[in-house]
Amino acid sequence: MASEVFVISWVTSSKGAELGEPWIMVLHEERGWEFPGGSSEEGEDWDVTALRELFEEAGLLGTAKAYDEELVEGGVVVWIEVDEEPVPEPWISNDPKISEVGWCIEIPGNLAWDASEIEKIRSHDWSDSKTLGS
Repeated sequence: MASEVFVISWVTSSKGAELGEPWIMVLHEERGWEFPGGSSEEGEDWDVTALRELFEEAGLLGTAKAYDEELVEGGVVVWIEVDEEPVPEPWISNDPKISEVGWCIEIPGNLAWDASEIEKIRSHDWSDSKTLGS
């Protein structure tokens, strides 16, 4: 399952429905706002990569629920659900290249990505994706 692809963590909260289904983004000091993510380490499955990157960049632990290889060219998106209550205040990352981490209910400015790419992931129907339970 693991190969040289970029792994993206799409992170939502089990407690976010009444708040408009917020998701996590990180502010990379050079690229701007993006999803947590990175490359798999040798022998590492995509879900493990996504969970590791989420912890390294945002300090959060969660459950990998599903993944989709068709959402982003050259990458795989892993949906992770966390049990944390979404809060409006950003927080500091342990990753020195990440300026801050925050919950989003709208697509922020200063994006590393095109807004249409974020909307594609945001509106994705995960019931059509491969499910996980890690």
